[in-house]
Formats: sequence, C-alpha cells, structure tokens
Amino acid sequence: MTIAPLSWKELESLTDFQIDTVNGSTNAQANLRLFGHTEADVRVTLYRDHHAWCPYCQKIWLWLEEKQIPYRIEKVTMFCYGEKESWYKRIVPSGMLPAIALDGKIITESDDILIALEKVFGSLRHGMNDSQVIPIRRLERTLFRAWCEWLCRPVSSAAQEQRHRQQFIEVMQKVEELLGNSPSPYFLEDFGTADVIANSRMKCNGF
Repeated sequence: MTIAPLSWKELESLTDFQIDTVNGSTNAQANLRLFGHTEADVRVTLYRDHHAWCPYCQKIWLWLEEKQIPYRIEKVTMFCYGEKESWYKRIVPSGMLPAIALDGKIITESDDILIALEKVFGSLRHGMNDSQVIPIRRLERTLFRAWCEWLCRPVSSAAQEQRHRQQFIEVMQKVEELLGNSPSPYFLEDFGTADVIANSRMKCNGF
C-alpha cells in the first residue's frame, strides 16, 4: 500500500506553531509587513520572486526590513522557473524583477529603487551615493563579474580557467581586507546600505 506524502498545508495543520508574518520576524511567506503600523500606512508594494532566490529582490527586501517600512509583497515567477504572470507584464513589460510601487509609481532596477526609497524614507546609515558606499558598490560588482567569469562562462583551456579562478581570489582578498579594516563586523561602522547590497548577492552566490 502506497501512502501519499502530506502536503505542506497538511503538515502545518498538525502543529500549533504560530508565525506572525505581518509583525514578527521576516518570513519569505509574508504578503504584508506592518511592523506595528496599520495597512493605511503602507506606501510600498514590493514585487519579488516566489522562491526568495533573486539577489536583486533580496536587496530591496532586506532594506525595507531593516528600515521597518510597512509594505506589501506581490510574488512573481522568475524567468528561469516558468512563464511570467500576464498581470505583472502589464505593470512591468520587461518582466524583470524586482520592482516596487511607491505611492502608486512603478520603479524598476534595484539601485534605482533604493535611491527612490532613500529620497522618501531616508537612507539606511550611509546612502547609495555616499562617498564611502560607492567604492563598496563597485567592489561588489567586480566580485560578481569575477565569480561569473570563473564559474558561469565556458573556458577554452585549463590556463584560462586558472586565470579566472585567480582573479576571483584576488577580488575576494580585497573584500576580506576591507572587512578586516572595519571597526565593526560590517563594511562600515554599522550595518547599512553597503551590507545590504553586498550580502544579498554574496548569500545567493554562496560566498
């Protein structure tokens, strides 16, 4: 006799474990985050991927959580998982993620989103265009390019593969040096924008 496995909903019904997805700790299943505010206070809707995998979405998600800005979440299928929802393509014709609606205005591209959020809600410690943050943003992009060159693109020889590997190691050493010279566990004196940008990408890429 074959017994079908229980669904997630069925397993959930067998427990008394309660999660407050609205006002409690951050949770990938949440569709609304209020941080003790009311729904009337919500000015932001975040459009992100269903599976909490997209690093660009995580950047915005982490920023909103750290600032405790009330927001709604609408989840959208990533291209690599299937067809993009038609309702989303009517809002964002390219289908790219993330996007936000801020006071009803659609904004795309994660850096542009953060800059727009900073203008309305203030920066997370040092802002996107702060002189201390800009070099870290550049380093994060350099690290991602080095990672892609080494692990995501075909190579024609073992020597080329070794060069890409060494390039990645050298960029990682710069990251470690920067963190080692910080007075805190973060890139600057406290957790802020630079960490949001770097951590979301590094987490998704397994750094």
